[in-house]
Amino acid sequence: MRYAEWKNLNDEQRKNAHWRHHPRVRIATLFSILFSIVFIVFLLGVFRNRRVHVNRKPNNKEAFAIAKAFVKDRVKQPETAGFSKNDFRSDVDTAKNSYNISSYVNVQDSTGKFTKSQWQVKLAYTGGDWADKNSWKLIDIRISNPTK
Repeated sequence: MRYAEWKNLNDEQRKNAHWRHHPRVRIATLFSILFSIVFIVFLLGVFRNRRVHVNRKPNNKEAFAIAKAFVKDRVKQPETAGFSKNDFRSDVDTAKNSYNISSYVNVQDSTGKFTKSQWQVKLAYTGGDWADKNSWKLIDIRISNPTK
């Protein structure tokens, strides 16, 4: 019902008309639905971008996480590889996107014994999501002979 039609009703007809037919209720309902749709679209945009790590250069801990993935690909039994959590050395040059990371890995050899090997990885960050291995270029990787 439009405002012009509402104004032409007498008091008895207005009392008998259902509350949903009042023009203000209909406009408020339309704006509420429109606001809800815009709010849901906004939330979907926020939650979709929650895990994106773009527009900033990775720090040394993030480079260490990627370096571990490259080392794990090179060891003979990657499922047994055990890395230290925070024991690593890093040389980071964000101006050149150069990352040198070194640490150690415990890997089970063919006899079943765990051996500790030093490793060093040189990476170049090419841009994009730092958590994606495709955003990195492996320049050099060295895994030393096992130490006792």
